[in-house]
Amino acid sequence: MYEAYLADFEDYGPSTLKEVRRYLDRTRRSREVFEKVSEYIPYGVNSNQRYYPPYPIYFTRARGSRIWDVDGNEYLDFNMGYGTLLVGHSHPKLNEALHRQIEEGILYTFPYYLLDEITDLITDILDVDMFRFSNSGSEAVMFAIRLARAFTGRDIIIKVEGSYHGTYDNVLFSIWPFRGLAGPRKMPVSVLETLGVPDKMEELVRVVPFNDTEPLIDILEEEGDDVAAIIVEPVMMNAGIIKPENDYLQKLRRIADEYDVVLIFDEVKTAFRAGRTTAAQIFGVEPDIITAAKAIGGGAVISMIGGIDEIMSLIGPSESIREQGVLHAGTYNANPFSLRALYTTLTEILTNDAYREMIGLNEELSKGYEKIFHENGVDVVVETFGVSGAFLFSPEPVHSFRDLLNLPFELWYPYYYAMLNRGVIPMATGPEEMWTISVQHTMEDIEAHIEALNDAAKVVAEAKTYVENW
Repeated sequence: MYEAYLADFEDYGPSTLKEVRRYLDRTRRSREVFEKVSEYIPYGVNSNQRYYPPYPIYFTRARGSRIWDVDGNEYLDFNMGYGTLLVGHSHPKLNEALHRQIEEGILYTFPYYLLDEITDLITDILDVDMFRFSNSGSEAVMFAIRLARAFTGRDIIIKVEGSYHGTYDNVLFSIWPFRGLAGPRKMPVSVLETLGVPDKMEELVRVVPFNDTEPLIDILEEEGDDVAAIIVEPVMMNAGIIKPENDYLQKLRRIADEYDVVLIFDEVKTAFRAGRTTAAQIFGVEPDIITAAKAIGGGAVISMIGGIDEIMSLIGPSESIREQGVLHAGTYNANPFSLRALYTTLTEILTNDAYREMIGLNEELSKGYEKIFHENGVDVVVETFGVSGAFLFSPEPVHSFRDLLNLPFELWYPYYYAMLNRGVIPMATGPEEMWTISVQHTMEDIEAHIEALNDAAKVVAEAKTYVENW
């Protein structure tokens, strides 16, 4: 079985094979766990993104900027819960608050008194008229789209190619479509990303490129009377990090107004990423609906849907068959444990001073990536947004998803194993993902990350020559 795990990496060159062997040797217990649980849990994980070959690492505890696996290996963690844990692991202030909350109860299903203070906090920081809490980013997007359809009386949704909006059926299109199925760059085809979604759902989704409004206008000219909403990440954060250019978001606002469609900003990743603010505020655009999750809860399960009065006031119980409201429900919505985590995170931990320090550390790390990869003859584009950063193996800046299709993503594997073997989880699992700096990272952590990268870049450089000859 040991040798079978190496089979996928034989064409990457001897340095990569050496790193994979080292990975196998130092994660024996993880391998045992994987082989056991995979008999009952598909691929041994409970989210597809957590699996990567030859098998994932299984962890036991975490504190500060560090996390330990079942083999006793210690890692500097720059994944930070896929960008959720800006507070770091087991933050003392959060621990204290949540221990108290456990004593007082973690689930009432009745409204919790802390909503009184949280209401002022959320409406002030996120600049929304009204809001509701849910549990996950996927739920928030689902309710946002339901609201948009209820408000407009229309069904079609327009999304951006290469953007991920969770696991809701309506948005599982063209997240990472194969080139042969994706259609022309200017007229992307809606490509279903999974089995199990009815084929008829394709009739309700249109796909457009990021940073280009012409295809969007073409769709609206032809089908505008049937379009309920445009949903967009104001900064794309599932294809590296791609920022809006040439007033793209401002143009979306004007177009949405012109065609009377709802503009949804999915800020599950971008809210609180670059400060106590949203990307909408940073770029000076007011969406009709905004979703937020990840950073707002400090690791607790919570998300938010907010927006303008005219839309959000549609939520509520049905007065009669003729006066139906929009259903929004959930047993765990706004539970005391998650609300306490959110309140403590936003009032005591993610301060303006904390963001200044985190963003400064992120700038140092991104400069290290640019310098080291270029010194080793590997083309990369490094981009940051607030406390997070990402790199792509590209010689030129990336403007939309299509710019990614010819990039050598295979090089991510030798990079990732080399970093893990040196005690650094450098980013979330996947070449399109990002790293995140928390309030508990230090300059010493950044220096250790860069030191590990010095070795990893050499492994990537050798693998590059093999990959180019495939």
